Amino acid sequence: MLVASALLAGPLRAGAADHEPSVLHGLGDMTIGTVLAWPLTILEASMHGPPVAGTVVGVMAGAARAAQTFFAGAVEVSTAFDPWGTKKRRR
Repeated sequence: MLVASALLAGPLRAGAADHEPSVLHGLGDMTIGTVLAWPLTILEASMHGPPVAGTVVGVMAGAARAAQTFFAGAVEVSTAFDPWGTKKRRR
């Protein structure tokens, strides 16, 4: 289940660089950062690295990757949130 979710999340996030800020996309990044990023990085580093060192590196890199993804999502949510409609609307 975890691997299937990760495989589906990749294409959904592929066009992340050229989109307007969205609350839902930011919440998705925050969810991916907290639920998927850390365990997948640990698993990947454990499989491809030395037995103990790979796992240790995976834990540290996974924490950094999860924090980065979570905070990027939080920034996107705060950028997209416009309760009074003060942002210029495109037509």
